[in-house]
Amino acid sequence: MKKQILTALAALLALPGLAQTNFRSITFDEALAAAKAENKMVFIDFYTDWCGPCKAMARDVFPQKAVGDYMNEKFVCIKLNAEKEGKEFADLYKVEYFPTFIVLDTDKKVIVTKIGFEEGQSFIDDLNRKLDPEMSPEKLKARYDSGERTPDLISAYASLKMAELREKVGKTIKSKEVFKIVYDYYKDLSDADRLSPKNLFVYQQYVESPTDEPARFMVAHRDEFDANTRVEIDKVLSKLYQAQVYGYFSGTKPYDAATYELIKNEINTLGFNADKKYDNCFRFIECHAKGDLNAYLDLCEKEYPSLDERQQSSLVVHFAGLIKTDDAAIRQRAAKFLRSHVAEMSAGNMFFVADQLMDLEGQKH
Repeated sequence: MKKQILTALAALLALPGLAQTNFRSITFDEALAAAKAENKMVFIDFYTDWCGPCKAMARDVFPQKAVGDYMNEKFVCIKLNAEKEGKEFADLYKVEYFPTFIVLDTDKKVIVTKIGFEEGQSFIDDLNRKLDPEMSPEKLKARYDSGERTPDLISAYASLKMAELREKVGKTIKSKEVFKIVYDYYKDLSDADRLSPKNLFVYQQYVESPTDEPARFMVAHRDEFDANTRVEIDKVLSKLYQAQVYGYFSGTKPYDAATYELIKNEINTLGFNADKKYDNCFRFIECHAKGDLNAYLDLCEKEYPSLDERQQSSLVVHFAGLIKTDDAAIRQRAAKFLRSHVAEMSAGNMFFVADQLMDLEGQKH
């Protein structure tokens, strides 16, 4: 029954009428013909079955309404497995990394090549820049060096610098240079300009922590954004709070009591915990922060079944990092806790938990 439901859902999501990116089940030649008829370009997603970032793009980025609206308006989109039916074209266009995205005109000329995972709005911005002759790297740099500081330029120039860095190192990383470009621009804005939808890109792409200056502005002026922008601001805040909470919960972020109390209060007062989804995380974080690892393991043993799937996964795959002690009895108890739940874990979690067990049981060298 579950398989039938998932199959039906997948079929529904594939319908062009829905907002997500419409990847058509047609051949390369049919895509070219359709692009000519519709006065569009061809967008090819080269992927492989084993590629994690490919799956993340398919799951998290291409289904987004903003991405789908943009892609469906400009392109005839197809997917090609670079190791199966698309191998001929992957070889033709010298595709070596995955995912690789290629935009072709109807004469098969490559207009844009992009590599790797990228968040939705950043993906759109980078495509826009690469498709617009006025947004060439040389012209953007000249405009910036001349002193222009408009939202469109800063968004495009920062996106360019991030894309250059991503293509250089093969993955998205945070660049101090890029953040300085954006934050130097942001600090000179009036409150009215900070509330403008034109500057939404700052909040969506260049805020890393709930304590960053733009995040503090979002909280303090949340009710002053226009209705549509407020929806997007709430999405940004929700994502920031979630990342911080799960960082503390899993031990992947160093615990800071003042920051924790700040975000816990804001999560509750601003309505981001109306469904009590963070209550379990709060209890685990606060118990661990007291430093009594036996009490923490008591809580883990008792309350682990009450955690949702994501919480369980976040806890166990980083568990050894939460049990930082030389006390062999505590480490053995922590390992026993993990082993007691291995049978119910996913294969992916088992892989990481094996590493945690080696750490706890002293087998890592």
